[in-house]
Amino acid sequence: MYGIVIWVIPIFWLALMLQLTFAIGLRWLPPNGRLSPLTPIPTPRTGLYTIDSLLMGRYDIFIDAVRHLILPSLTLGLVLSGFFTRIVRVNMMQTLQSDFVEAARARGIRERSVIYRHAFKNALIPVVTVIGLQFAALLGGAILTETTFSLNGVGQLLVRAIIAGDYTMVQGIIVFYAILVIFVSLAVDIANAFIDPRIKY
Repeated sequence: MYGIVIWVIPIFWLALMLQLTFAIGLRWLPPNGRLSPLTPIPTPRTGLYTIDSLLMGRYDIFIDAVRHLILPSLTLGLVLSGFFTRIVRVNMMQTLQSDFVEAARARGIRERSVIYRHAFKNALIPVVTVIGLQFAALLGGAILTETTFSLNGVGQLLVRAIIAGDYTMVQGIIVFYAILVIFVSLAVDIANAFIDPRIKY
């Protein structure tokens, strides 16, 4: 039930609800941006505030940057977790009915070992396969998340380029996204070969 509900929730709506709950209502976390207004920007070396603040030795800036990343990360993580929860559940139910699982139980192997050492590993094969496709969805969700949380990232740059009609920039960002998806898909295929010994390249 959790997987179905969380998967159909629009990313921007979930982001707004998290902002209303944890930033506006409870005041536990900042609502948007990368740093608080009074926090100094770390010396730009990598462009990532968390890494740059650690290189400077400014742990107060690092903590502030991490606090600003919690809600956007939670938004994307929850949406993807809904999809993977559904996939893993369906595959686990099918795998637990397989002959090799019944044979493992018949040999007297503990149920915990049957589930985690035999069934779970085989149930992960389709999950790993779709990670590459979900990475593309993650990039699309990152565009909405960056816009909602006012984060200056590649997604926000794409939105500004579309609004300004800068089609050269739009094409460049799309090519960048495509290259990322290709490399992730390649890594997924390599990981599949390690998980499933039947796959040979």
